[in-house]
This record gives sequence, structure tokens and C-alpha cells, in this order.
Amino acid sequence: MDKKLEAIIAIISDFVDVDPAEVTVDSKLRSDLGLNSFDFVNIAVEVEREYNIKIPDTDISQLKTVGDLLALVDNMQTV
Repeated sequence: MDKKLEAIIAIISDFVDVDPAEVTVDSKLRSDLGLNSFDFVNIAVEVEREYNIKIPDTDISQLKTVGDLLALVDNMQTV
């Protein structure tokens, strides 16, 4: 598994009660993992700290899957 994906899954599992081994890039953040708006904000803050990026609020609201979050981080690091 990709190191960045592992790190993002670890961050998510710090905020919601999920088994990291069960989380995949296709896991839906709300329906599969049970994230609420507060969780999204906390996870975004931790991802920003981890990767030294700033995620716009509008981008956070568009995220549907773990893969979406991973792609957003990848895209922001190449800018």
C-alpha cells in the first residue's frame, strides 16, 4: 500500500472508529466511514499539517472517497 494512503487512513482512523485494514481508496467518507462535518474539518487540519498544504473549504466539501482525498493531496503537493 502507498505510504501516503496509509498515512491518510491512519489520520481518518484517529477520528472515527474504523479498522484501518478495512479502509480502501474506494471507501466512501460519509456512508462507509461515517464521517460528519466536524470529522471532515479535523481530518483536513491533520492532513494539512502532515503534508504542509492548505486545503480550501470548497475542496473539502467535494470529497466523496478516501481516493478523492489522496488525489487532492497529490494535486496540492505538485502545485
